[in-house]
Amino acid sequence: MTESGRKIRRAVTHPDELADTIEDARSFIESKAQIVTGQVRNVIDMAKTGLDEGQRAFHEAEKSYQSQLRDLEGKNNEFASSVHKTVDNVNRTASTVEQSLLDPIFELTALYRGFERGIRTLIEHKPKGRVSSFNRGERVTGY
Repeated sequence: MTESGRKIRRAVTHPDELADTIEDARSFIESKAQIVTGQVRNVIDMAKTGLDEGQRAFHEAEKSYQSQLRDLEGKNNEFASSVHKTVDNVNRTASTVEQSLLDPIFELTALYRGFERGIRTLIEHKPKGRVSSFNRGERVTGY
């Protein structure tokens, strides 16, 4: 008889040994399963811890970037405000220059043109007995 046949015959003739063997196998498998389960739980716990840390790092980075963006936006607004103030100052300066320098020049030009037109009108429509010319050699008569 073969070895496996002898084992079967012994198991059939001694059923209490078979029960003990099955119980031993169950205990062995259960203890190994508990070890594997413990290791799997450790791996899962480490993975959860890693995910939690990653999530925390993500939120911290997000807050940091949002803070940096707010700072940058504030600086941009400050710069834009400064540019607007500078443009307003240049506009006021140009207006002041126009009023203080150009207005008198334009007024003098307008006066000159008014005088010139008035004189031409007088010369072209010589009233009798009035100014005949602006030359030095001629005199004003008619008064």
